[in-house]
Amino acid sequence: MSPTSTHPETPPTGGPPAPAGAGSTPDPGPAPAADAVVGLVAERLADPEYVAAVASRDDNRDPVYDAVMWGPLTLANGLPGTALLHGELARTDEARRQVAHRHLVAAGRAMATAPSRGLFSGPAALLAAAQTCAGPEGHYRSLRRGLAAWVAADQTERLRVFRARARRSGPGVDWAAYDLVNGVSGTTRLLLDAVADPAESGPVVEAALATSLRHLVDLTAPVRADGHRVPGWWVPAGLQISARDRETYPRGDFNLGMAHGIAGPLAVLSTAYGTGHGTPDLRDAIQRIADWLLGWTLSDDSGPYWPARAGWDEELAPRRPRRLFTRTAWCYGTPGVAAALFRAGTALDRPDWRAAAVAALRAALRRHESEWAIEGPTVCHGYAGLLRVVARVAEATDDPELRAGRRRLTGKVLDLVDESAPFAFRHLMRFPAAARSPVSHRAVDTAGMLEGAAGVALALLPVADGPLPWDRTLGLA
Repeated sequence: MSPTSTHPETPPTGGPPAPAGAGSTPDPGPAPAADAVVGLVAERLADPEYVAAVASRDDNRDPVYDAVMWGPLTLANGLPGTALLHGELARTDEARRQVAHRHLVAAGRAMATAPSRGLFSGPAALLAAAQTCAGPEGHYRSLRRGLAAWVAADQTERLRVFRARARRSGPGVDWAAYDLVNGVSGTTRLLLDAVADPAESGPVVEAALATSLRHLVDLTAPVRADGHRVPGWWVPAGLQISARDRETYPRGDFNLGMAHGIAGPLAVLSTAYGTGHGTPDLRDAIQRIADWLLGWTLSDDSGPYWPARAGWDEELAPRRPRRLFTRTAWCYGTPGVAAALFRAGTALDRPDWRAAAVAALRAALRRHESEWAIEGPTVCHGYAGLLRVVARVAEATDDPELRAGRRRLTGKVLDLVDESAPFAFRHLMRFPAAARSPVSHRAVDTAGMLEGAAGVALALLPVADGPLPWDRTLGLA
C-alpha cells in the first residue's frame, strides 16, 4: 500500500494464494530466533547508501503502478522507516544510535524534493522517525521542533483547503481528509506527541492539534446526500482514488480499514481521549464510529469479521450482505478494525467493544489461511502487520488464543526469512497479469517500515513492556 499512490482495496484477481499447510499448524522444523532475525535485518539495513542503492534499482519496481519501490523520505519504503528500526533498537543497544543518526541525516537530504503526503511521506515521516530516535534522552530537539512546526502549519493549511472545498462541493470527502497513511489522522497522531513534548510544543502546534481534532470530530457527524443520511466519511465517486474505484463504487463508498478508512480516525481519537484531550464531543465521535463499525460486523463459519469497504447501496440496504471482500491484514479487514475498536474500548471503558475486537481476532485466527488474502512477510498486507495487531491485543488481554496466534504468526514470519535477499525479507506484490501467470506475485526488495524489511523486524520486537513509539504509526498506540 504505497503512500505515494495508495492502491484501491478491491478484490484482487485470481484470489489469494493458499499457503503451504494452510488451515493447520504443522511443525516447520527449527526456526531462527526472532532476535537473531531482527539483528540480521538490522545489519542488512545498516548502511543508508547501500539501502538506497538496492531499493532504488530500476528493475525493483511496483508491478501495478510501474514505479520504483523507493521513496527516500517515506515510512513505507524509505529511510524514515529504516531509521525507526534503528531508533527502536538503540533503546537497548547504544551502538545502534549512530546507525539511526546516519539514516536520519540521509533522509533529511531528501527534504527539498520529497512530496508531503501525510504521516507516511515527507517532513511528517521524518518527524515520526526523529521522535522515535530521540529516545528517553530527548535527542534532536532542534530538528523535532522545526519539523513539528512545519507539520502543524501544513496541517492547518490542509484543513483550510478541506473546509473551502466542502463549502463549494457539499457532502463527501476524499481519503486525505481523514486517513492514517496520507491524511489528517496520521499527522494528528504526530501532533498529539508533539504537544506533550516541551521540545516540540508551542502555540502553532497546539492550535493545529485542536483544529485537527475538531475536524475529525465533525467528520463523524452524519451528512445528507442524495436524500439519505449517511456517515460523514462517505467518499463520493468523484473523489475516489482511481478509475477502478469509480467503476466499483459508482455512488461512492465507506471505507472501514485502518490504513485508509474510518478505523484510523477511531484509533487516533481514542488516543487523544486517553491522553487528556477528551471532550464530550470527542467521546460522541468515538461512539458514532464504534457503533457504525459494530453495525458492519459480518459472520462466516469461523465467526465475526469486518469487510474492507462498503458501497453506497450496501450501506443503505435494509439488510447487510452475507459476504463482502476482506483481508485479514493490518491495512484492511478484521485486524485493523479490531485494533482500533479495542483502543476505543480501552479509552472509553467499554468492555463490550474490547470483547467484540477479541472475538473477531480469534475468529480470524481460526479462519482458513487461504481466506486471509494476505501476502508475504511485510506489515501492510502481510504477516507482520497481522502479527503486530495480535501481539498488542494479546499482551493487553492475556488471551490464550491470541497468545497462541502470536506464536504461530511469529513462526510464519520467521519461515519467510530469505538470507539470499539483500534485506533478508522481500515484499510480495500482485501484478496485473497474475491471473494468467503461474507466478501470482512479484518479489521486490523494499527497505522501509510499511512495505519493507524494517517493518518485519519491528513487528518481531517484544511487546511485554508496552507499546513502542513505532506502534503509533500503525494506530496501535
